[in-house]
Amino acid sequence: MIKKVPVSQLCVGMYVHDLGGSFLDHSFWRSRFLIQNERKLKRLQTSRLEWVLIDTNRGIDLRSGGPDAVAPEPQSASPAPGAAHSAAKSHAAESPSQPLTPEQQAFDDAKDIIDGSREQVKQLFADAELEGKIDLRQIEGLVQDMADSIEGHPDALTSLARIKRADQYLYAHSVAVSALMTALARTLELSDEQVRLAGMAGLLHDIGKVRDPDEVPGKLGRPIQPPQELLRKHPGSGAAVLSQDSSVPPEVIDVCLHHHERADGKGFPDGLLGENTSLLARMAAICNYYDEVTSTRPFKKGWDPAFALFKMLKSSGQFDMDVLGAFVRTVGRYPLGSIISLTQSELGLVVEQNPDTPELPVVKIFYSIRWSHAIPERRVNLADPDCPSRVLPVVAPVDWAQSGLPVPSIL
Repeated sequence: MIKKVPVSQLCVGMYVHDLGGSFLDHSFWRSRFLIQNERKLKRLQTSRLEWVLIDTNRGIDLRSGGPDAVAPEPQSASPAPGAAHSAAKSHAAESPSQPLTPEQQAFDDAKDIIDGSREQVKQLFADAELEGKIDLRQIEGLVQDMADSIEGHPDALTSLARIKRADQYLYAHSVAVSALMTALARTLELSDEQVRLAGMAGLLHDIGKVRDPDEVPGKLGRPIQPPQELLRKHPGSGAAVLSQDSSVPPEVIDVCLHHHERADGKGFPDGLLGENTSLLARMAAICNYYDEVTSTRPFKKGWDPAFALFKMLKSSGQFDMDVLGAFVRTVGRYPLGSIISLTQSELGLVVEQNPDTPELPVVKIFYSIRWSHAIPERRVNLADPDCPSRVLPVVAPVDWAQSGLPVPSIL
């Protein structure tokens, strides 16, 4: 049920269905979200909003009997022709017949953040290119939503952010790196200010690519990877764009300029050794590389997340190993969505982490390597002492795609 509630009556656990005011009255960039914690509740209560609409099917209900309680929104108001049917149909689609589990709610909220943020970043990049100015107010609201999502369910946002459409790669990549940077900053126990800067830097690290195509057409008109000299230009171009705006923090500009530096000094544009780059830049080098190599592009197939971590850990001097170790703890030794080979000649999709035994995740077994066909899905906790399945060492990416079978859902 949709109810109109004064901001003073809101509490953690309510699901905001619509914000009752203009975008000038608040700092939220999307109008539907779960109030996950006291910080988000305080942002609502200190805004200029007087009331919001809540959805009691997706969050907790208004406590009855309060002095400011407001009756539910009347359902019989005179709508425009056809609007009532559309609204009812939309609400029915959004409101499941059964309440969502906490895990489903976390993934649902993460999907809302990702879908909306990609369009937001696209607009931010366009404005920066035309006006040379960044709207930090919108970015900070976006980064705060990411931080709230990661605090509630770290895996939801970082795993869903890997899903990208080819025509939105630049914006989706920026959102994914921001989510990874935010999560990594939390793992490193950085201050709230550093978490904020990490998220902002992730969103803006590739802004130098807005003037250059991320992919260029080949002889047959198909996209191919741009030449190295074109790729090497974007850190300097991005830093120049951000430097025009005095409101952009210098730490964010530094990450934009140095996210392709390497610990061994073989990166670009300045060939800095690891100790000469900032912590945020070293974090960005890892988050940016991981998201790039796990993303499928027209000119290359993305690596499986577990294989990507295996290659990064085996790399010789490219990354700060202390920060990389924290990154592995952040996404998990076998990140959600990884497909891993198991004993008994089976493939399993990683669907949940075991924090105490990260090398033994929960998997959904779905494919027999021995018989080369799908098998009935079954959920298995590899940390269970009685579980007969074990993870085989990662030495090559799992190539299950030749079967033509879809991967089961994480949930």
